[in-house]
Amino acid sequence: MGLLTVGLATRWGPVLGWGLAALGGEYAVLFAAQGSALDTLTPVYAGAFILVAELAFWSIERRVPAWTEGGLAERRLARLAGVSAGAVVVSGLVLILGAASGGGGIALEAIGVVAAIGAIALVAVLVQRSAAEVDSRP
Repeated sequence: MGLLTVGLATRWGPVLGWGLAALGGEYAVLFAAQGSALDTLTPVYAGAFILVAELAFWSIERRVPAWTEGGLAERRLARLAGVSAGAVVVSGLVLILGAASGGGGIALEAIGVVAAIGAIALVAVLVQRSAAEVDSRP
């Protein structure tokens, strides 16, 4: 929580990102400490994590005059609620599928690794595109 607080207080994105990574790592350690039991609250955590991350970065964004446009904050909050709800649904499906599989061998594990890399690449592209859009606004 310390890096997250420092990132918010200093309005410094990289430190905020490391703080969010530490928060996710903390949950991973907690999950690993539980052993092999599936945590049924993981989907809720996923949605809350997306919500916290987006609100944290939203709070340190550069303020622009376009934000006074009517309804912009409401549309942005509605989109954020939709994304958070989507994270809950997707992570719930992954949890169900993970619990249902009896082991798929190396091929299934390779597919999972490729999917994880693809997801990370997609997030990186979306963040880069979003940052470019924010920086290009007058």
